[in-house]
This record gives sequence, structure tokens and C-alpha cells, in this order.
Amino acid sequence: MTLPIAPWLAVLIAASVFAVMFSLGLLLGREQIAAARRRGGVLAMVFFAVVVPVPLLAVLLVTFAEIRGVVAAGILLMAISPGAPIAIRRAIDAGGEPAFAPALHLVIVALAVVTVPVSLAVLSTVFQKDFAISPLDVGRQVFFAQLLPLGLGATLRALRPAMAAGLAGPLARTTNLALIPLVAILVVVLWPLLAEVGWVPAAAGAALTLCALAVGAACAARDAAARPVAAVAAAMRNPGLALLIATVNEMPLGVVAAVLAYTLGLLVVVSAFVLWHGRCAR
Repeated sequence: MTLPIAPWLAVLIAASVFAVMFSLGLLLGREQIAAARRRGGVLAMVFFAVVVPVPLLAVLLVTFAEIRGVVAAGILLMAISPGAPIAIRRAIDAGGEPAFAPALHLVIVALAVVTVPVSLAVLSTVFQKDFAISPLDVGRQVFFAQLLPLGLGATLRALRPAMAAGLAGPLARTTNLALIPLVAILVVVLWPLLAEVGWVPAAAGAALTLCALAVGAACAARDAAARPVAAVAAAMRNPGLALLIATVNEMPLGVVAAVLAYTLGLLVVVSAFVLWHGRCAR
């Protein structure tokens, strides 16, 4: 199964994600390690929220709403695929502490190598289906899409801090602006697929994202600086990882459409949260 988009668009998507993660790597330094140590309890609670309550809510939704087929598969794959590449930037834009956001994201994406195969095994048992993916496949996707550009950015910061500081702001603004037309192009190109699966996966993505934002914010308790970071980290899902699982398991093309529709619902809700919380913070 391959995504029905032109090669130039696939390259543009990969380059955009790489640039986003590289710009965030420019923020990584010793203070991120210190921030993770100071908020170890919050970090552990948010990680639990990402891998347990959110997938559980998705299982309950598809079960009690009687959602079936490719739509159910797309919803479930998104629910178990944590650590979206733009999660850190969204968390910072919402007013979260810049030091804590990268540390939390790194923990989530690094441990996805373990949590995603385990989650698939649980789903296989619950729904009596044969879903599987190796930790190596997950690790490869996480490494090249996120950890490698993050590491390059962090290395530049360590070796040339002045250069990294000068690049961080302009690059962050450029990548943020570039994502808007990119999403619009994807919607236009993939509209036939999205129309085929209907509104259910987008609505499910929006509803589950709202629940995840509430769960993540609750994990931060009274820590106001960590609250938006925790909320966004719990809500954001990784469509690239979900599509990788669908490809490895040779799922129908409709699953791709359901994953993308879920992503649109998620982005609408998270963007609204970021705007609202950012205004409140200012």
C-alpha cells in the first residue's frame, strides 16, 4: 500500500518534518535534562496518559459507537501512535515551558519503540485480528523522522550556540508558516479518499483529542507552566507512524484516509487550544 501522492509532495512533507524537528533540536541543551528531573512526576503521568487512557478511550469509542472496518482501524492506529513531530512546537506556542516540552517529547518518541508493538498486541487480542509491527520498524521511523534531525539541531547548539540561537527563531517561524499551505495541499490532493471515509474519523479525532487535552492537563495538576505541554503531548498523535503500521500490515487504502481524516480533526482542536491558551498566557 502506498500513499497516492506525487513524489515531489512526499519529498516536501519529509523536508518540512525534518526542518521542524531540526529547529526544535536547536532548543535542546542541559536545561532540558534539568527540566525533566524537576518534573519527573509530571513526565511519568503524561507518559502514562499517552499510552493507556487515550488508546482505551479509542477502543471504547469504536466499540460502543459500533464503528467498523477501515474507519475503526484508522482511529485505533492513531490512538496508539504517540509523539507527532510538531508536538513540541504546538506545546511551546500554547505557552508551555520551552525547556520541559522537548524533554517530554523525547521520552514519548523514544519509548514508542516499546509501547507501539505492545499496544498492537493488545488490540490484536481485543479485536481478534492479526496486527503486528517490529520495534525495529518503529525505531527506524522515529529515528529518521524525529531523533536524527533533533540530534543534529542539538549538536549544532552544543558546538555553535550563537549560531543556533540566531537560527532558532527564524527557522521556527518559517516552518510554522510552511505547514499551513502543506496541510491545505494534502487536503486537496487526498480529497477523494477523505470523502470516501466520511466525517466519522475526523469527528472521532476531534473528540478524542479534546479528551486527551483534558487528561494531559490533569496530569500536570497545579504546575501551570507544564500544563499546556502535558495537554498537547497527550493529545498529539503521529500519523506517519500510524501509516507505517498500516503499510506493514498491508491494510486497505481506506485506512490511510481514516488516519488523515483523524489528523485533520486533531489539528483543528489542537490549533484552537493553542490559540486560546496562548492568548490566556499573554
